[in-house]
Amino acid sequence: MTTASLQPLAAVVVSFVAAGLILVSGRRPNLREAWTLLASFSMFGLVATMVPGVLAGKTYVTNLGTIVPGVDFVLRADPLGVLFASLASLLWIVTSFYSIGYMRGLDEDNQTRYFASFAVSVAAAVGIALPATS
Repeated sequence: MTTASLQPLAAVVVSFVAAGLILVSGRRPNLREAWTLLASFSMFGLVATMVPGVLAGKTYVTNLGTIVPGVDFVLRADPLGVLFASLASLLWIVTSFYSIGYMRGLDEDNQTRYFASFAVSVAAAVGIALPATS
């Protein structure tokens, strides 16, 4: 059963919003890293809310319309996609804690750019996990 839902889109968008907030919070490392952790837990929570429905046979679909004739922008959360998105979002939590310790411990340069880029890359991974290709 296919269900129109904004959940697949929300799971992707949370990372893009976090990237913007991370960039704005660049000079305040505690706030920057709080955004990173909040976004990682939020994404995992959003993906996890789709698991019961997917296990019950639902497919969540977000259709954002046509980009060019014949090409639609659609995200579809099916069992395999949700599995991959769950794995990516869970690993984001783990690697966020590791990255915070590593980057702070070595006093690395460009930490803000790193965390913002990481948020965008996780958004891309989850977006790739939820394609509506046949």
